[in-house]
Amino acid sequence: MRTIGIGMLGLAALSAPGLAFAQPDPGYVVVPTSERLTVARVFADAALEVQVMLALLIAGAIGAVVIWGLSLGKVGGGDAKAVATALGRLKIVRSGATPLGFLTASYVLFAGFLGIANVRPAPTLTIMAPGFAEATLAVMLGLLASALAVICERHLEARIRRAAA
Repeated sequence: MRTIGIGMLGLAALSAPGLAFAQPDPGYVVVPTSERLTVARVFADAALEVQVMLALLIAGAIGAVVIWGLSLGKVGGGDAKAVATALGRLKIVRSGATPLGFLTASYVLFAGFLGIANVRPAPTLTIMAPGFAEATLAVMLGLLASALAVICERHLEARIRRAAA
């Protein structure tokens, strides 16, 4: 019933005489190449503490693949201690990357909202977009590192099961 009421309210607003609606902008202007926001520019413009966290997430993603690659040859060679160490490291990346990515994103968003609250007039979305991109990059890198660690860990575990059989 509430949906019908809202719909009726919308129809009444449309039929009101003398009501002027804002016309949409006729077109958008494409930002010149030199001013476009890129992943590298998002990283470069981030605060130092955010850059450190993003670098840790990138290192975690790369490290997961490196650990996996170095451990592949040790599965069939009987070096159980090295394989167990590799699996432990992959589990650390798996369990730590996602929370670290979300913590970094939360920090960036919190700082951005503090900035919005302390500036008059409120900044436009264009001004805030680099901060949102920075937060999204942190989440993306956290999920990427975690996903790579899970895939590498599962693959190593499968190789261990096949070697044991």
